[in-house]
Amino acid sequence: MRRTTAALAATAFAMLLAACSSGSPAATSTSTPSSSAAAATPSAAATAASGPTASQSAASTSLDPCQLVTSSEASSLAGASFGPGREEAENGGKQCVYGYQTTNVFTVELGQASDPATAQADWSQEQSQAEALVEQKLPSGVNISLNTQNVTGLGDRAATANGSTTIEGKLIGMSAIYLLKGATFLSFSDIVLGEQGPSASAMQTEAATALARVPS
Repeated sequence: MRRTTAALAATAFAMLLAACSSGSPAATSTSTPSSSAAAATPSAAATAASGPTASQSAASTSLDPCQLVTSSEASSLAGASFGPGREEAENGGKQCVYGYQTTNVFTVELGQASDPATAQADWSQEQSQAEALVEQKLPSGVNISLNTQNVTGLGDRAATANGSTTIEGKLIGMSAIYLLKGATFLSFSDIVLGEQGPSASAMQTEAATALARVPS
């Protein structure tokens, strides 16, 4: 199963920051972000969809991440008008990316462990590495405020992560939620330029809907 909870959030955010600081050209938008900040931004948000490496405990899954969080649901959460998601196999799991190569990228990540006990063990191990990953991956001189919180009442384990930073005067916001149900790990996140990400409460509401689509 791929890296879980805060570790995945830290890696994704660090990749976004690294891309921002690289001076890459602006991305061509294929969705409609909810602010005018889309006019002049680096293509960092597109890079953020990439996930970290999977562990050896990964197992195959027939679940479709684009069906666990639909285009309309992602659009409502992110304040954008997304078309169909871009589904990809990624490091032993699957991902669905809405708003690919735009300034508002919503990513659904899906992983499957060999059994629930292994999934629980992976969760704890990867969560403990989150702080170290942030420190290792951040570009020199860039500071970030990342708040990760465990959540009860959603699946077997759940955590939210919210963060933001400013690069060259531009706000980058991120909101994510990480979920475990049995041997299935599910996460979804929004990384957006010029705004804060969706609220933790909104992410939790969608999480309950998505988890209901994951077989027990």
